[in-house]
Amino acid sequence: MDGELPGGNMNAVVRVGGTVRRAAGPWTPTVHRYLEYLAAAGVDWAPKPLDIEGDTEILTFVKGDVPLYPLPDWVWTDAALVDAARHLRQLHDASIGFGMDRADFGSERTIWQSPSKIPAEVICHNDFAPHNLAFVAGQIVGAIDFDMCSPGPRIWDLAYLATRMVPLTDSTGDGAPGELQTRRRIQLLLDSYGSDVRWTEVVRIAIIRLRDLAVMSIAKSEELAKPQLADDALLYERDATYLEGVLAALR
Repeated sequence: MDGELPGGNMNAVVRVGGTVRRAAGPWTPTVHRYLEYLAAAGVDWAPKPLDIEGDTEILTFVKGDVPLYPLPDWVWTDAALVDAARHLRQLHDASIGFGMDRADFGSERTIWQSPSKIPAEVICHNDFAPHNLAFVAGQIVGAIDFDMCSPGPRIWDLAYLATRMVPLTDSTGDGAPGELQTRRRIQLLLDSYGSDVRWTEVVRIAIIRLRDLAVMSIAKSEELAKPQLADDALLYERDATYLEGVLAALR
């Protein structure tokens, strides 16, 4: 059905037939080049860039159910967590080799909306979580909202996925696995992705990640004149404090 899609808190997304349209920014040409690179690398479940018309970008519509908060119970299955980890690994691996050197692309510059992080191992999605994943019958069929992507370490995305899907926050609603499941589900995520980092490092980066989100949300609140984003920043800070307690209890 055509019309504005639910869930966007920074950028309204409108569906028109088999396409979606949203406000473009200086980073949009870079993101479109990246999406084209992903498709060439075998990622067939990301949006395809179609055009930029003035200040509007046009992408293919990714069919599927994108869950909203409070997340439905089926998001919390081990199978869904494994599926998300494997998709994230495919995405990260496919990003390797993306050309950020402008020599091959004329006068265009590489611009990212989100600041790059070090080490720049891959191109991070920066918001890879259930609210940006499309599901059919409980299985992931696509990911959306690549406009915040930028170079960074693999664990930057892993920690955020863990925050939202293990979960590592107490603001997900009823039905989410409790703290007794936290360590096991972090390890399941890491094993499914194929990472040898320690589970405690995931939690440590998740705390940093949440505080980084809080700073960004305050800046975007002022830039976009959306005071609700400042409220989001308070939630991120609260979740970071909560995680510090979880880490201390699980050590």
